[in-house]
Formats: sequence, structure tokens, C-alpha cells
Amino acid sequence: MDPSNQIQQLGQLEYRRKNYHAALNFFNSVISTEKRLDVSVLDCRAATYEKLGDLHAALKDGRRMISDYKADCAGYLRTGKILQLLDKDTVALGIYKYGLRNVSPSASQYQLLRDLHESMNQKCGPRKAKDPLAVLPMEVAQMIINYLDFKHVVSMTRVSTTWRDYLKSIPGLWANLDFSKAKANIPKAAIQKYIRCSRGTVTRLTTQQSINLQHVVTQCKSLEHLEMGDGYTNASLIKAASVARNLRCLLLPARCETSLDCVSQILGVCKNLVQAEFHNVTTTQSFRPNWQGDMSRLRTLVVLVRKGFVNQRPSFDDLMHMIPDIRELSLRGWILRTEIPPASGGAMTRLEKLQLADFHGHVNPLALPSLRTLDLDILLEAFLNPVPGPYPTNAGIAELSISCASNLSSECLVWLLGSNFDALRKLHLPQCIEITDFCLRNLINRGLIDHVVDLDLSGPRLTDSLVQLLAARALRLERVKVASSSITGVGVKALVTKPGSQLQFLDITDCMHVASDAVAFARHLKGLQVKCGHEESRAKNKKIRFE
Repeated sequence: MDPSNQIQQLGQLEYRRKNYHAALNFFNSVISTEKRLDVSVLDCRAATYEKLGDLHAALKDGRRMISDYKADCAGYLRTGKILQLLDKDTVALGIYKYGLRNVSPSASQYQLLRDLHESMNQKCGPRKAKDPLAVLPMEVAQMIINYLDFKHVVSMTRVSTTWRDYLKSIPGLWANLDFSKAKANIPKAAIQKYIRCSRGTVTRLTTQQSINLQHVVTQCKSLEHLEMGDGYTNASLIKAASVARNLRCLLLPARCETSLDCVSQILGVCKNLVQAEFHNVTTTQSFRPNWQGDMSRLRTLVVLVRKGFVNQRPSFDDLMHMIPDIRELSLRGWILRTEIPPASGGAMTRLEKLQLADFHGHVNPLALPSLRTLDLDILLEAFLNPVPGPYPTNAGIAELSISCASNLSSECLVWLLGSNFDALRKLHLPQCIEITDFCLRNLINRGLIDHVVDLDLSGPRLTDSLVQLLAARALRLERVKVASSSITGVGVKALVTKPGSQLQFLDITDCMHVASDAVAFARHLKGLQVKCGHEESRAKNKKIRFE
């Protein structure tokens, strides 16, 4: 007989005699001399450690058994038992589950491992687990389910046949088909099944993938909201729009490319559209859209021409007269040969929000009596030339954003806002105004920023003296952005320490002259949310003392 086996048998004999220290010496002798160990030796030593109360040493041998003999049940059984003695039932359950994946069902003690896994699973699970659909009233259960996303509702149908039949019996859960979170292609049969569950009540469809759009729209007679991704041709979009007679909202994001001809035809056939957004529109220089149809119900319109087509700008003159009751308008890459609003009047008088980017033409905001939000980006210098009045009564612009207009003057800005400055709450002028002492003093003295809550004056011309002047007057500021400016910690202190200041957020990104102690002062001592960058460079700058 092999000497190692004889020593192991002596150790087992001492173990049965309950001489555990002697047995441990025999097992250690075998393990230290043998290069190729048998799993039984490690199992015997782990059992001896367990009897001696050294559970961590026993656990170490159990994990070694799993590592060296992954296909043997002994390591999982021993490790799981020790973990239970250590009151780590959840970890023991994981060990048993790991063993069932690695051990062959034909192996010895596999059934024991499986039984231990089931018993531990019941022990770790809820003691009184009950089906919520069987306990809660159906009305309460339905109220809870109504808060779930469509993806989660679909997942719940896979729990059991009872859940599936119950969920399918509620048509309202399937009225909003939201496939935006789907990771794989959605089979046509699955879509058809969801439509049947709704019993013809589908009102919203959101998808990021290509589906048989015309078939779905034909089946969903009550469809009102449609949001799509890429993968659709202009012809398919036009056909679907012509079928969806009740469509009120159509959203085509930037990943869905559409032609200007497609836009004009969709707006012409969908007479009930209230909101239409086209974020990636292409056009040609020779094409001139034919705007026809009834667009009187349209309240929100977004048509953004792709930047690569700026030399083929479509004209807004004809479309302007087709949308008399528009409330929100966003255009990019268009040209206007007359003016907004037209001299003849009657169009766009109810416009509340206007966003123009890369726009060529003249807009007179003071002639829009309902305008509350104005956002202008990359405009020609002649765009904002003051026009003499008189103007209709205006409630005042509440939000004004102008960017990339290098020659915007304070006189033009004052003209743009009219005489009612009290309504202004948001003023964003990033990188677009040559801010001088005279210019800023002029704006402050006129009361332009007295009621402003959100202010953006990012740019290299802003200095500490101008910020101090600003802080002395604008006491209602809650959010201030002075990124890429020349201010230092002195300017930061002026903003955050002014008595009565309501400041909550400060953006000093790329302000290279602001030291790290100024940031810490605003964050920790004043409780402000500070956004900044270049922390390493800022630490090297000169610091100032805050007392």
C-alpha cells in the first residue's frame, strides 16, 4: 500500500477516535509531501478543522477543493456546510448553485447537492411569499401595474399563465406600445399580439427599430402619438401618415432622415396634427416644397435642416401663412425673404416660443404679442437691427438666449426685450456679446437683470469688476454661468457672499484664474453646487483668503 494512503488511513482512524489534533497532524503530513493530492485528503482535513472550531481554515480547504476539483461534489458540499456554520446562508446557496452548473448529473452525490440547494433556496427565500394578484384586490393591482413601463408589463406576462391572462384582459395596458427599450428586433407576430391585447385602443407607438409601419398604423385606428427611429423610407412615412387620420403628434428624431418633400406631404395629409417634429431634414437647391392642406390645428412645429445643406436653404415665406395658430416654432437652416411676423398680419400672432438656428432673414420679436421664449443661434449681423415702433402690447419675453452673435450691442438687446423687463427670468448670452463696463452698466441701470433668475455670460471679456457690479444689483440670481471668463476668486466671492443672495448653482468651467480654495469656499461654506474644470491647473494658481 502507498505510504501516503497508510498515513491518511491513520488520520481517519484518529478522527473516528475523536483525537482531532493527532488526525490533523497525519493529514498535514500527507498534504505537505504529496504533489498530486486526492480530494478526499482535503475533505478530511477540512472536516478535522471543523471539529476543532477553525472554520476559516476549513473554508480555505473547501475552496481549494472547488478550485482543483471543479467537477467533484465534495468541495461544494463541504464549503456549503461550513458557510452555513458561519451564518452565511446566501453565500452557501450560491456555492450550491455554482456546483450544479459544474458537476455532471451522473456524478455521485449530485442528488444530495441538488437537495441541499433546494432546501437552502427555501430557507433564504421569503417565508410567506404570496402571489400579489391573489392577495390584492384587482383594482389595486391594476393601479400598481399602470405605473410600470411597457417593457416591464411584457416581462410580467412571462411569470405565469395566471399573470399573462390577467394582463391581457386589461386593454389599457397595451394602449401605449413603447418599443424604445427593446434590444433586439421585434417580431411581427409579437406586435400583432400586443395590438390584439389592446382591442383596438392603441393610441401611442414608440419604436427605435424598423417595423412594418403601414401595417401597424392600419391596425391601430385610434393612433394619436407616433415616434420612430431610423430605417424608414420617405415613401413609407408618407403612406403611414396618410393612413393615420387621427394622428396628433409625430416625432422623427435626428436618426430618422426625411426629405423636405416628405415633410410637406406629411403636413398636408395629416389634418389633425398638433405637434410635428422633424430633426434631420434634407433638401435640394432646385426643390421648392408645395405647402398644401389644412395646418390650422398645428401648435408645435420643428423642422431642422441638416447642416450640410445650408447652401440649399428652403424658404419659410409660404409655410408661415399656413400655420396661423402656431405656439412653438423651431427652425434651422431656413431663409426668410420677408419678415416675421408678416406685414399683412394675421399669422403667428399667438407664437409663444421661437427657436432659430442658422437662420437668414429678419425677425421682429416685438411684433409678436404672445412671445415668451426666444432662442437665437448663429445669425447674420443684420438680423437684429432695431425697427422703430409702434408695437402691440406684449407681456414681455421671459426667456432669452442668443449665441454666436459677436456684434450684439446693449442697445439692440434693450430694443429686443421692449419696455417690459420685469418678465425676464432667463438670459443666456454665451460667447456673443462684447461685454464692457459701459455695456453692462447700461443694462443694469435700465433694470434689465433685476428679475433674472438664470444668467449665462460666458466669455473671455468678463472680469472681476464686472461680476462685482453684477452681484450688487442682481439679487434674484439662482443659476449663474460665467465659463471661460477671466474672473478670479474675487469674483466668485462677490457672487456668493452678497447679502440676500439666492444663488444655488455656479458654473466656472475653464476659468483658469479661479483657485481651488475659492471653489471649496463656494461648495462647503456656502453650500453651492459648483461646476468647474481643470482642477490640477487651478491648484497652482494664486489663492486668496476668505474670512
